[in-house]
Amino acid sequence: MARQRYSITESDRWFAHRWIEKKLENPTWLGENRTFKATRAFDLLNESKIKNPTENLNRWCESWLQSGEWIQLKNAIRASRRRANSPGTKTVTLSHNAWAQLNYVASRDGCTLSEVIERHLNYIDSGASQNESEFLSNAQ
Repeated sequence: MARQRYSITESDRWFAHRWIEKKLENPTWLGENRTFKATRAFDLLNESKIKNPTENLNRWCESWLQSGEWIQLKNAIRASRRRANSPGTKTVTLSHNAWAQLNYVASRDGCTLSEVIERHLNYIDSGASQNESEFLSNAQ
């Protein structure tokens, strides 16, 4: 028996929709000719007054995604579930430059990006508190 294709669930629809939108911003994602047509079909999907958006998103994916793109989408959904279920974490978007700087310091110091941010913010905050104390004592 053939394995059933992956199906986007209602709980994953918002993330999958956003992921596809971001991917379609790259005109070469599906190949130059396919991406333009797929983007137009995706836009029509968004503009229509649809009764079952999850089913229609699955149909769009069946029509436009090949095996490799399905795998990427499934992996992205799986990662989003994992992030959503891990308490005490948040997701942020960084510019490439900000990420490169944080990554350099993290590699140098042997820590995570979160630890770099926390350490540097604590350092800045402790310096600010000290400067505020000095300012207040000098003002009196």
